[in-house]
Amino acid sequence: MSGFPERLKAARLRLGMTQEQLGFELNVTKASVSAWENGREAPGFRLLPKLREVVGVSLDELLCGADSAGALAEPYHAYGAEVRSETEAALLRAFRRLSVKRRQGLLDLIE
Repeated sequence: MSGFPERLKAARLRLGMTQEQLGFELNVTKASVSAWENGREAPGFRLLPKLREVVGVSLDELLCGADSAGALAEPYHAYGAEVRSETEAALLRAFRRLSVKRRQGLLDLIE
């Protein structure tokens, strides 16, 4: 059974982020992220909502391991498509955070 450090690292790696990139998003150092992933420290409570937003994983899954298989408890439907995993949901959330210009650039790139 994996703990918070392992689940955090797995979530970060699923997004293809480095510890430095995650630290930048959370306004903390790479060393802080490393300490969390190695179990030496834990993020403060005030960072948890932002951490959830950045890695795209529910706090239940991240902290407690609930739904650790990565599948959403209830499939999410949008525009006729079903989001089948936390990874797909994270991509959707990241896309929504982009500016309109960057969204269009991303769509142009993948088409």
